[in-house]
Amino acid sequence: MNKNIKRRDFIKRLSTGLFGAGICSNPIINIRSSNNSIINRPNKKSPNLSQKPNVALVKGGDRKSNMFEALKLIEDDIKRSIRNKQIVIKPNFTRIEKKDWLASTHVDNIRALLEFLEPFYRNKIIIAEGAGYGDLDTPLKNYGYKKLAEKYNIEFYDLKDDKYTTLYMLDKNTHPLPILTSNLLLDPNTYLVSASVMKTHSDALATLSLKNIVMAAPMNLGRGNSYRGKMHQGKVSENPKFFNYNMFRMSQYVKPDLALIDGFVGMERNGPLFGDPIDVGVAVASTDFLAADRVGVEIMDIDFNNVGHLVYCASAKMGEADINKINIIGEKITNCKKKFQPPDNWEKLIRWK
Repeated sequence: MNKNIKRRDFIKRLSTGLFGAGICSNPIINIRSSNNSIINRPNKKSPNLSQKPNVALVKGGDRKSNMFEALKLIEDDIKRSIRNKQIVIKPNFTRIEKKDWLASTHVDNIRALLEFLEPFYRNKIIIAEGAGYGDLDTPLKNYGYKKLAEKYNIEFYDLKDDKYTTLYMLDKNTHPLPILTSNLLLDPNTYLVSASVMKTHSDALATLSLKNIVMAAPMNLGRGNSYRGKMHQGKVSENPKFFNYNMFRMSQYVKPDLALIDGFVGMERNGPLFGDPIDVGVAVASTDFLAADRVGVEIMDIDFNNVGHLVYCASAKMGEADINKINIIGEKITNCKKKFQPPDNWEKLIRWK
């Protein structure tokens, strides 16, 4: 059986309820049969901040074991949050060639997650990504993802083939900017897992669980027709306000339900494409994406107040960003800190303030 879901079959399965009945009938999202869908209002609820969120932090000498242990530490949180939703795992394939493995999600993190989910989640799991360069098959083969289908109940889906909804961000003149956005990621019945890599970023300063999702949601239709590029609004270092605001704006519609951050080998300096490896040996997991990213930034020894899109999310109370109000389970941050060298243009990137 071909494990890659073809667009026609995938959409057919959606309409028949394989991935949850809410896609066509949910009152929050009005998804039409055409590609000119409309979204009425943000569909992802923010967490209850009346209690401290749990963030699992594990440090060790094996990438897969680190992530599996982190997941086990917050197992109750995950089981409560999944309910009857369709799990969609979003890895990060910044590059697609074997030599560029550092920039992309290591298969051992996905293997740890699938092993963790197997005892209690019986439905098929979707691994979805729209690779920034080329087709999805290439990184799936190069990074060893294809072999996962031999053992686990999974299918792969190329987000380039998804239907879409039009959302509106801001252009550089603060005019409405239409962004075609993945219906699969927008669907409130999708349980969205961000399997991200701990990296510095030459446009966003730091990229962790949230950015992995919000910059995958805009459609990349190929042939130079990418709505991800439109989110940037020109050269980000000249005016980073729009990029940070647009990521925040997108996060009101699409954000991780489960945040996984692999810091076994991170990337520093001019990430996400031209950075250098840095050994940290950690894994971070939480059902509060902002708390997870806050811990990740702390480990990287980057000033949280310089990371615009996360500061905006914190201001909107979309998660917990106060490190003193986060319940860190496992290792102490002080035992995990590793100074990440920022991108060369970092002083320009903090001009969003």
